[in-house]
Amino acid sequence: MTADRAAFAVLGATGFTGRAIVGYLLKRISAPLKWIIAGRDVQALTEMAAEFAQGYAPEIVEIEDLGLADIGRLTSQTEWLINAAGPYAHHGDRVIESCLGSGTHYIDISGEVDVIGDWIHLFHDRAVAANIQIIPAAGFEALPFDLMTRAAVERMAADHPVTQVHVDVLLSYRGLSWVNFSQFASSGTVATALETLVRNPSKQRLIDPSSLIANDLAQFSRDRNRLDLSAKYDHEYQVWRAPLVPGPFINPAVIHRSNALLNDLGEGYGQGFSYEESMNVSSIAPWPLGQSVLANTLASSAREFLAALGEDSVRRQSTLALWRSLAEQPSRVTSKSLDAVGYQLDVVASHHGTPKVRARMYGTGHPGYRSTGNIIGEIALGFAKSRGKVRRGGVLTPAVGLEKDILARLNKAGISCCWL
Repeated sequence: MTADRAAFAVLGATGFTGRAIVGYLLKRISAPLKWIIAGRDVQALTEMAAEFAQGYAPEIVEIEDLGLADIGRLTSQTEWLINAAGPYAHHGDRVIESCLGSGTHYIDISGEVDVIGDWIHLFHDRAVAANIQIIPAAGFEALPFDLMTRAAVERMAADHPVTQVHVDVLLSYRGLSWVNFSQFASSGTVATALETLVRNPSKQRLIDPSSLIANDLAQFSRDRNRLDLSAKYDHEYQVWRAPLVPGPFINPAVIHRSNALLNDLGEGYGQGFSYEESMNVSSIAPWPLGQSVLANTLASSAREFLAALGEDSVRRQSTLALWRSLAEQPSRVTSKSLDAVGYQLDVVASHHGTPKVRARMYGTGHPGYRSTGNIIGEIALGFAKSRGKVRRGGVLTPAVGLEKDILARLNKAGISCCWL
């Protein structure tokens, strides 16, 4: 890396997530910094930059399209590229190709398992050889789950051998009820779901938690970890659990890839590692009957989404029509409602079936619209402070690619953790 490069660039800065990232940086940048915002709308970029004091303001790079020649003007000027311009299935590979050509590290908030799998096939070995980091899925999906899993396993390993470790994560939303639940999924999430249906990937690539693993752990992990898309009542927590909303596919695949990558470094979770997650529906619906109905409805919806993949059918067309109608609906979220919503992760790491470690993470702000922007903004500031420090290259996960102190630093982004 050369000293005259910007510390990082935000591509898609005028989109919803891009604006959230820049808005967070407006509050957090406290020293002169060379950084870039990039996109098509120069006027909007100029207005954003004008909000910063002199010396703190970003440079502006206009990107008319995402062809390799155009995006190369940006990647050649920065050490890290933050890609907030989805959908990633359409142009993510071209952006990453440009980053590799420019010697630029890359991070995004993608959530498409099959797309990330393609990137691993296309770019991992080249990124390893060039010592370039490519870190997808660093937003609400799947960073908090990935980081908390690693933290819980490492804490348990201090007192117990890392064998037959099982991690269970329960996600609860705060400030969200069945009345405003339809406003939960961000427009980007809905667009991604629709684009996945249109792209029509193999069902197996979505439901296989080992789909991002290419080493000997893959079959063992596949045998021990089956994606659960059912609704069930949890007697320990006394809540109804359902598959995660907005998507139950990304976190398991990312977390098992973390295990495989760390295993190569002698720091893995052990061959017997297993992982499961679900959402606490009882934190959303007010009565036991309503909780049961909502849990089963969400589970059925997840299975229906999968069933719509494959050959053309009436079921597929009706599911596509439903998601198209959702994508066409205008967003009704307000700044006040974004701040009112939060989330909580309850994490339990067990050894041979006995709970050994319990942890909890609190996140403030709407996961997609607010918290993800804060997370990426704080990560960007970390890039600016640790320039040139790269542990290893490749298509990595947040738990492997980011510095180990990231959980502590995310406290500034409204995310706090505690051991129970």
